[in-house]
Amino acid sequence: MNILGLKVTSHDTGAALISGKRVVAIAEERLCRVKHSHNIFPARSISYCLKECGLSPADIDIVVIDQIGRTEGVRMREILERNTGGAFSRAAIHIINHHDSHAAHAFFCSPFNDAAVLVIDGAGEKFMTNLGILGTETETLYSGIGNRVVQIRKAMHIRRKTRFPYTTGIGKFYALLSEEYLNFGHYNEGKMMGLAPYGDLRVFHQYPVEHWVKEYNGDILCNPRFRFVGEETIQKKRESFFMRALRAFMRISGLYRLWLRFSPLGEEMVAEPAFFPEIKFEKPQRPRAAPLPEPYYAAVARAGQEVLERAMILWGKKIKEITGAENLCVAGGVGLNIDANRRFLEEVGFKRIFVQPAASDTGIALGCALWGAHIIAGLPRFWEMKSASLGRAYSENEIAASIEKYKDKISARCSSAITEETARLIVGGKIVGWFQGGSEYGPRALGNRSIIGDARDPEMANIINKKVKHRESWRPFAASILSEKQREWFELEHPSPFMLLAAQVVKEKRARVPSIVHVDGSCRIQSVTREQNAPYYELLSAFEKETGVPLVLNTSFNDAGEPIVETPEDALRCFLNTEMDALAIGDYLILKK
Repeated sequence: MNILGLKVTSHDTGAALISGKRVVAIAEERLCRVKHSHNIFPARSISYCLKECGLSPADIDIVVIDQIGRTEGVRMREILERNTGGAFSRAAIHIINHHDSHAAHAFFCSPFNDAAVLVIDGAGEKFMTNLGILGTETETLYSGIGNRVVQIRKAMHIRRKTRFPYTTGIGKFYALLSEEYLNFGHYNEGKMMGLAPYGDLRVFHQYPVEHWVKEYNGDILCNPRFRFVGEETIQKKRESFFMRALRAFMRISGLYRLWLRFSPLGEEMVAEPAFFPEIKFEKPQRPRAAPLPEPYYAAVARAGQEVLERAMILWGKKIKEITGAENLCVAGGVGLNIDANRRFLEEVGFKRIFVQPAASDTGIALGCALWGAHIIAGLPRFWEMKSASLGRAYSENEIAASIEKYKDKISARCSSAITEETARLIVGGKIVGWFQGGSEYGPRALGNRSIIGDARDPEMANIINKKVKHRESWRPFAASILSEKQREWFELEHPSPFMLLAAQVVKEKRARVPSIVHVDGSCRIQSVTREQNAPYYELLSAFEKETGVPLVLNTSFNDAGEPIVETPEDALRCFLNTEMDALAIGDYLILKK
């Protein structure tokens, strides 16, 4: 059976294909080279998956697409047919709930036969409640057993266009702080997470905890009512003059209540609740070019992280109490918060955790395909996501053709000992691009599309930030470590194969690897086994043999604002446009002329 999963609109579109027991998945941004591929139909991703499995659209039995927004407003079947010309007319088309797809890519990829499944993101599908009010899903709790996932509870909030005016879930709370106040822009919550350790708790302690987050009627609610100097000016820029004039007229004329009740631009309600008081920040919105870390803005980031971790603990305790499970699967964009994930183990009491490496909407296509396989088709479990490398591998001929294209700018030779030679380059202080096998699914580079440096060099993080990644100097880097050496270097027992857990670096080791130690002594960790990624494991082993240190600094193979590289040609372009010193693609070692 051939099952195609699709994310066809909004951000992070893409495709995934299950053909027999083969699983291929790719984000559209990797192919169109537009970060987050907003509203770009995944035509390239569909072709990529079909070609890799040797199939045509006529061979597809089931197509599964997630529903975002309200069914009446965003018609997924029409989007598919409009963009494919009916190429999948032979297939059965299924439209499923957004959070159901998240649940599928969390549980069905995990090693667990039974688990609690927690989906936490910014916003998913809209539903009409029994009170006649539209609600937007933000968190959903499931129980997973065998090849089934069963919904337990869904949290929803009133949404006005893109805003949550009264209450919100933790994902949107965190995004609001990151986007609107700290001014990091869309999809950059990771910056706020990196900034938080530089701050203190002064802002958080200005208000009682229940003004930030509280449990109410079984849900965990967060406060979206931030106020700061200049906020009205920012909102006016986002809203047209016509809409501002219309709102003013309707308020004055007394028609506002009718508008709220009947207009699709309103919330379909009669009275505006005041569930949370306002939270007022002392400073105006951070200017985008303002240098960081700055004490007050760092304190706001710390407050946001504190609220997020508290909310995640509350949700974790709730689902553990309901299910009694010892295993937890996590998905949704909030699953990328490495500090919160650790809390599920340390403070909630789950013994094992699986966080989907493509936890955000990047992984929706895979979830749709897995929902089609196990829920729609009823197939038994057949696959565990031991590696995030779900992209295609490029042949030696394809690599050689790309090298030939840039022969005037590079020198390349085939090496019979690529891991050993690369390790020696890293030991010598060189920054190396590492391109091997199929690309990783999700936002983390895990040794297939990585930029690697020597964590022992105290300046290596600054050098890579400035010369290669072109990003802020205060942002931390992750470490890839031989799995069997993890506990010697980090205060973490649980495996972290997908770089989705953070832990303290052992104090006695910090001085030896200063470039991966964050300001609070922590580090994001990828534990590497030979089974998961043999070439990368061998590279780490070769580096350890040279230095006695079983880890390297690892960051994604891309420049600032660009998607991670997918093809050999993408890698060569990035290599030439940055100050990387060397590039290893397959068995080819490449230097600049």
